[in-house]
Amino acid sequence: MKNVNEPPRMNQHAKWRLELAQNLSEQLSNFSGVHAVAAGGSVARGYADAYSDLELLVYWNHQPDAENRLAVFNCLNAERRYPQMDIGYDSAYLINGFPVDVWHRTMEQEEAAADKVLDHFSTDLDASNVLDTMKFAIPLYGTDYLQPIKERIGAYPDQLTVKFLEAYLPHFHLRQLLYAARRDNPTAFYSILNSILDGLFLVLLALNKSYFPTYKWFYKRLAELPLVPEQIDFRLRQLYVESPLSAVKQLTAILEETVALAERLYPQVDTAFVRYGLEQPIPQAYKNAFTLGVKAPGDSR
Repeated sequence: MKNVNEPPRMNQHAKWRLELAQNLSEQLSNFSGVHAVAAGGSVARGYADAYSDLELLVYWNHQPDAENRLAVFNCLNAERRYPQMDIGYDSAYLINGFPVDVWHRTMEQEEAAADKVLDHFSTDLDASNVLDTMKFAIPLYGTDYLQPIKERIGAYPDQLTVKFLEAYLPHFHLRQLLYAARRDNPTAFYSILNSILDGLFLVLLALNKSYFPTYKWFYKRLAELPLVPEQIDFRLRQLYVESPLSAVKQLTAILEETVALAERLYPQVDTAFVRYGLEQPIPQAYKNAFTLGVKAPGDSR
């Protein structure tokens, strides 16, 4: 069984980006008030590909003002990637033509996110992503400064898993998906399908005591999780190439296997509503209407 706490394998795309990060960190460490610098994002997680940028996490004793942020920008001989109207204007750099995101952080912010998730068992995805980023972050400067928070984040509590299961297992409800599968509206069908799969991802993360890496890394993270339905990657991708009714059948099997896993590991979680949501029949009146091409009672189509 794989250990999800082990550092990811460093691929060729991540390696040279990490070397760039190390060079930049040497310049950043000279700033007064900077306690640590780390590489984050796809590079730290081992997910980098040819299209990945570099994320640098810069930890200050307090949030730097505009003057200090501009000094960092100039020190790195950077250019702006986006116009000033863009929300990413201040953090998105181009350094020698390569995209680098520089995130100015404080330990107070990291601790606040850890308190929210680990002490209060919050399912807030932004806070969970902060913890996932820090868990995989590769220290480049100030290792001792970052170690305590990394150790704290390494202890994922059972109570947090239970909160995620209680919040997202109810998303495994198939009634509207079944109706959408029988209507000529693929936009609605795939919108509902994607919403269910978002919930499935969060449930599987929780069962594996893994924080939220954002949906961008849906398949990358699933490949690392030991506690998942068999051939999960292939089966989920097939949902988008099969007919809607066939996809619902396959999805039902995946969801049932996931619920069974949750029930085995966390029997204290009430799954009665979840089971009800997975066993949604189409009322006979609607079946007749679909067959005959007429409206069923109360159908406003």
